[in-house]
Amino acid sequence: MCSFISDDLLATPTEIHVDSSSYEQKLEDAINAFYRADWVEAKTVFKELQQEKPDDSRAYFFEAMIPFWKYYFGGRSKQAAEQFLSQSQHAIEISENQLNKNSNDTTMVLMLSGLYGYRSLVAAAEKNYKEALQSGMTGFKYTRQLLALDADDPKALIGKGMFYYMVGSVPNGLKWATNMIGMSADMQEGFDVLEQAAQSDSYVRNDAQMILAYLYEREQQHDKALKHLETLSTRYPGNIIFQYNRARLLEKTNQLDRAREKYQMVTIMDTNVLDILKEKSKERLQKL
Repeated sequence: MCSFISDDLLATPTEIHVDSSSYEQKLEDAINAFYRADWVEAKTVFKELQQEKPDDSRAYFFEAMIPFWKYYFGGRSKQAAEQFLSQSQHAIEISENQLNKNSNDTTMVLMLSGLYGYRSLVAAAEKNYKEALQSGMTGFKYTRQLLALDADDPKALIGKGMFYYMVGSVPNGLKWATNMIGMSADMQEGFDVLEQAAQSDSYVRNDAQMILAYLYEREQQHDKALKHLETLSTRYPGNIIFQYNRARLLEKTNQLDRAREKYQMVTIMDTNVLDILKEKSKERLQKL
């Protein structure tokens, strides 16, 4: 879950009537820019779409994913975390308003599942386990709605996988809290479910692989993390986040010649975001 890009998400929500295809085309173009990490272009279009259709939460959802990616893949700054939490809360409010108008709007259920799931990951990384559990539980409530429709739907699997991982990774000293409210899950269950989503033909696979790369590295499973970063880097060669993290994982797995090559490539990438990754690449090249 960046963002869940799928036919369901690109479909017009039930309560929103678009008079022409221009809005949908602009949304699709902005989403593609988002995955290329062309965030200046993506954010500009998302803002335009919010002005055009202020009750359509999709543009708010994807805009909130920009600071989420900055947080997880561009350095876990508190500023990016706070920005994501603020923007995601706004997207949640709009999504819930739409869902209140139409309880069968699966697009809104999908986004709420994702937003709360991502909030749980950020809160856990910031060691705010109370918020992590609350967001995870709320997100999983929406995930269960999706699972009731199709248990193998990759969009639902991502929410389920992140929830399982989050619960399974709670420190032992806090396990009593999860047990008390009837939650239990094994971390490996989370990985297995996310891997299933990563193998899908849906755009959701990007989100699953992005999350898996981070979580595998967090658990010191560098070879598995690298596998997903290699795939993402090949699919989106202009995404500096994927390229830099691939170089890091190549270095961690002692593939130093390839690591140097990828670091060098990052230093000359033509991109307008996260120049700090170019500087970090230069530092790594000097040390190598």
